[in-house]
Amino acid sequence: MTARLSGALSRHGYLVAFVAIALSTAVFLLGRDSFAKGQWALLYLLIILLVASVAGTGPGLLTAVLAFFAWNFFFLPPYHTLRVHDSQDWLALVAFLVIGLLVGLQTGRMREREARALAREQETAALNRLSAAVVSQTSTAHMAESCLREVVEVLGADSSTLFVLDGDDLAPFCQAPAGVCPDPVVAERARRVVREGGATSARGAAPEASAATVAAAGDGGLYVPVRSPSGVSGVLAVQARANGRPYSAGDARLVTSLSNLVGAFLEREQLQAVATKAAAGREADRLKSTLLSSVSHELKTPLAALTATVSNLLESDVDWDERSVRDELRAIVGDVARLNNSIGALLDLSRLEAHAWEPRRELYELSDIVAAGIDTLPAHLRERVRLDMPGESPVVSVDFVQLTRVIQNLLENALLYAADSAVTIGARGWNQGVRLWVEDQGPGVPADEHEAVFEKFYRGQSTGGHAPSGTGLGLAITREIVRSHGGTIRLEDVVPHGARFVITLPNSSHNTSDKEDLV
Repeated sequence: MTARLSGALSRHGYLVAFVAIALSTAVFLLGRDSFAKGQWALLYLLIILLVASVAGTGPGLLTAVLAFFAWNFFFLPPYHTLRVHDSQDWLALVAFLVIGLLVGLQTGRMREREARALAREQETAALNRLSAAVVSQTSTAHMAESCLREVVEVLGADSSTLFVLDGDDLAPFCQAPAGVCPDPVVAERARRVVREGGATSARGAAPEASAATVAAAGDGGLYVPVRSPSGVSGVLAVQARANGRPYSAGDARLVTSLSNLVGAFLEREQLQAVATKAAAGREADRLKSTLLSSVSHELKTPLAALTATVSNLLESDVDWDERSVRDELRAIVGDVARLNNSIGALLDLSRLEAHAWEPRRELYELSDIVAAGIDTLPAHLRERVRLDMPGESPVVSVDFVQLTRVIQNLLENALLYAADSAVTIGARGWNQGVRLWVEDQGPGVPADEHEAVFEKFYRGQSTGGHAPSGTGLGLAITREIVRSHGGTIRLEDVVPHGARFVITLPNSSHNTSDKEDLV
């Protein structure tokens, strides 16, 4: 309230000077016969001081001159004339005029310095708020919205628009207040700013702002290019105030500083996008190399074995008996199965990541799913599997095929890394859900690899003296299936040695073993 009143008095300072002298003279005339003529000069000096302190130097000087004539005309004999009978009154009038001018000048300058300091303080505070609004945002859209909203509020502008360079043209990126359609004239002036490579401001801006702003035809707004190290990337347009008051040099500096912040933000976003794209490209190249290395080995090995076996069978100089042919055919079947598993793993992971293989949930007893998973193993491997299941099996709402695949992958992985030791699969149900685990007594997994084992194409470094086989997709597929069921999977260490993969699935309302404790 006080700031608005002070601003109004400053804008109409000369009118304030006339009104102040007129009112004070009218009041003083009531006591003209009661006080000495010299005392009115002191009261007029007080009026000069007050006007200069609220309206500035010019109105203060005008008040001094008006007070000089008012004192002479109304309070020095002969009244209502500018003639002076007493020569001493001339000395008093000249002294009064000089002192009044000095009071008005000094007080006005003090007031103007105070006003400039206050304006700079407000400008700095506004810039700090705008800087926080820009820096604290993580997206360009949110940054622009916060920034323009602050600009409209701080400057009292009718609206503000951020134009971003899109190819060879400018596109309105954000507008405040929201929902206001950018004026085509505003857009054209913003394009002209980009073409000229400078900034355009309203007429009436202070000369010190001319380095950053150039007068534009009758618009009354501020148009400042958004600059970044790579060049002009847009234009920040601030429309005229609703009350018609022109923008000051401080306002122009504020908008220019803000446009530089916006330019830095846009440059940072562009660099981050480039860095993210480069990182994605490097990751894609790494995955491609890993895929080619892994898949080429897993596909070429059975293909080479198939080719060699079939070529041997086709040799005409070898007499094959029925038993030898069957052995060779069984080898062919094994190689085909290995090839099929590798291709199937790749396809399954692609379908899971593309959400093309969604689970079809039905209620099953967990023991049935575990039995189906064990049945997928070769007969000589089934003998190493030990069961730790409750007497009354938990009921789960899952996709039977997918969860069977999970158990198969975990058992194959454990049997591979556990050398010749037994592998235990167990489960328990409790109030919050079902916990399923597969545990081996192998060498275990280092702590820094507990997360890496679930990555695509990752294979452990120790398998009891044998190089790891497979595509390294089994555990990645397992994790994706568990996630699609709303569950979690983690790897734990077993004392004294070994590894345990633990799966937690959410509870089914038909779980028949809610009260059984987990062990």
